[in-house]
Amino acid sequence: MRSSLFYSLMALMLTWAQAALAQSSLPRQVWIQLETRLNLEASLDSIEIYARDLDNVNGFEINGGWFGVAIGPYDPEQADAALQKFRAEGVIPRTSFTTTGASFGARFYPPAVATQPAPDTDRAPNTAPQTAPPTEEPAAEQPISPAEQLEQAKASESAMTEAEKKYLQRALAWAGFYESAIDGLYGSGTRAAMKSWQYANGYNATGVLTAAQRAELIADYQFLLAGLGFEDVVDAQAGIALRLPSALLAPASYDPPFATYAAKDTDTDTGLAQVILISQRGDRDRLAALYEVMQTLSILPETGPRNLAKSSFTIEAYDDRLHTTGFATLQGGEIKGLIFVWPRGDTARRARVEEEIFTSFTSLSGTLGEAPILSAGLTPQESLGGLTVRQPSFSQSGVFISREGHVLTAAQDFSECGKLQLQDGLPLSIAAQNAELAVLVPTQDAAAPSIGQFETRRPYAPQYVALGGYSYGGKLGAPSITMGQLQALTDLTGRAGVSRLEIDSLPGDIGGPIYDHYGSVIGILLPPPPQGSRQLPANVQFMANWPLISETLIAANAAASTETETVKLEPVDLANLAQETVALISCWP
Repeated sequence: MRSSLFYSLMALMLTWAQAALAQSSLPRQVWIQLETRLNLEASLDSIEIYARDLDNVNGFEINGGWFGVAIGPYDPEQADAALQKFRAEGVIPRTSFTTTGASFGARFYPPAVATQPAPDTDRAPNTAPQTAPPTEEPAAEQPISPAEQLEQAKASESAMTEAEKKYLQRALAWAGFYESAIDGLYGSGTRAAMKSWQYANGYNATGVLTAAQRAELIADYQFLLAGLGFEDVVDAQAGIALRLPSALLAPASYDPPFATYAAKDTDTDTGLAQVILISQRGDRDRLAALYEVMQTLSILPETGPRNLAKSSFTIEAYDDRLHTTGFATLQGGEIKGLIFVWPRGDTARRARVEEEIFTSFTSLSGTLGEAPILSAGLTPQESLGGLTVRQPSFSQSGVFISREGHVLTAAQDFSECGKLQLQDGLPLSIAAQNAELAVLVPTQDAAAPSIGQFETRRPYAPQYVALGGYSYGGKLGAPSITMGQLQALTDLTGRAGVSRLEIDSLPGDIGGPIYDHYGSVIGILLPPPPQGSRQLPANVQFMANWPLISETLIAANAAASTETETVKLEPVDLANLAQETVALISCWP
């Protein structure tokens, strides 16, 4: 579609060519013009690249201080076929076009090589050597008046399609001269932008760009895309068409609801780049569910604006590694959209590539197959549609001690945590901490589902107890109960305030409450002691009991409920109690 713009851009040159060749109804030779540059050095750089794949590369001066790169010449009846062939092979730009070369001036490549004729031993003595007829020089073009130039610019502009006009408006906007709608309508705003661009670049400010001026503007607009190999892609499986930098991205891999185009070479500066198409049948509820679960993906850093509306969402996320943008819309029972991932720090090129991809996005019929995670309504734990879910540095358990969401847990090295969160994403801060325990406080208004009831009397040992905790770091979606025994009221050194347990716990259980058979909290599970040369049995664990708990609560200016029950609970009742009182705490880097 964009190639037709350049046909229009060169309409003036073709008109001159027809006038110059009026005596012949068919030109004798045709060239394929690849590009036009503003300086000789840039043209020679381009020629060096094209010459790797093509044998007949030429460089010509063009009026107005331009330098053209072309291949040929070709027989007129073969030029179009050659143009299509080279385009399909990807060795020439899609914007290349055929020309008679009437606008070409002196040839600067290949450089002229002076050669001496070989001696003719059969020629008679004193006979002058035969000389080749002089090469016909291109006829010098006659300058045209500003009024004629303006009329020709208007004529070539009128041949532009609506899509080509929109593309030129985007180029003006990118250059900083246009701020209105990209609508393909050349009103006062577009004309003013054209005048400003012409004035800034030393041209007569007429408000109508000539073919050469449009070529210059678009060349500048496309500069940052050089080498990325943009081409139109129709993904029939996803039901989406768009332009993608195919030189950069590998073929799609499909894992509903995503079609992922990942970077081919992960060792380059663009090795983090990805384009991820979103394609799924759905409704508003499923759109909202998709938006929520996508927040956990590692390609979506937590910083940045994002918005969920009734029938669409937008996302912008960034950190020191990535800058991710995306959107999705719900229309006709189909959710379609994309996520664009680019390395941080390459701002200008990222914005230009994003614009090319987003403005070309077209929704077609059909979607990818059903995404199990969406139909089941579950939260992904490790991956979604083949994309990695962001993971915390560590997770542990705690117990709610107030209706406002205060949590008592085991002390850890929280200094490595950029953010502490509850399972619903609520941020936490540290109210008090000592060597064994910590009290965490929500930084926003919160309400705990229920709170633990603490037994303040000295427990007896041995007795059967139950540990409530998120043993698998929240992968089960709810806390679990592990049965064990309270073996002694002191640790192995006789220290009071820390009791010894015999229980099979996991790292996610650390900080969880220890219940007696009435459902009262009698302690908090502590991390295992450091293992030196002496290795303890795996089921030997320790808990902080009420004296240590009380000290920590006083330091945090917090209180806990000490109303206890007198009815023994069955394991299923203890499990239900844990679901209401145990908190999941996550440490994010």
